[in-house]
Amino acid sequence: MAVPSSPLPVLRFAGLLAASEEQLSAARWELTQWYGAVDAASAVIPFNFTDYYQDQMGPNLLRQWVRFSPMFAPEHLPRCKLETNMAETLLARQFKAQVPRPVNIDPGYVHRYKVVLASTKDHSHRIYMQEGIFAEVTLHWSNNRWTPWPWTYADYQSTTAQQFFTEARTAYLEQLQRLTAGR
Repeated sequence: MAVPSSPLPVLRFAGLLAASEEQLSAARWELTQWYGAVDAASAVIPFNFTDYYQDQMGPNLLRQWVRFSPMFAPEHLPRCKLETNMAETLLARQFKAQVPRPVNIDPGYVHRYKVVLASTKDHSHRIYMQEGIFAEVTLHWSNNRWTPWPWTYADYQSTTAQQFFTEARTAYLEQLQRLTAGR
């Protein structure tokens, strides 16, 4: 019989979607109030992968990923999603004259073998966590690269995402090594 063990801590990140650099900056600042300084950020890229968000957020959206160095327990991902929903509400008040949803914040974590996203939407490939929050493994590490699943969003398959999550994985493994070495 296998003995249950506690999971390793994981590295927090957030995917940001907004119509302007100003809104992305405000989202980054808001997240620092919850999670501390942004440890690294991807390049900002045009979000031309789908028009799914256009009704709520407008056209010509921008995508960016940010990560935070303090690791956390993976079972806290639902709380993180609830916190980022609150951050979205605060940002909607700040940018009230513009669009109904100025910023979309999708939290997740990087593990040595996977990138996991939190969602409020259920689907066949998502597992219920708690408090109305589901989790999905959106990328998995295989053959020294992040590999998508059939359900992986197109932007998470982009070169920018691959670079961001590869660098995040390296930073995560370095943090784990320091943690296990007792530093």
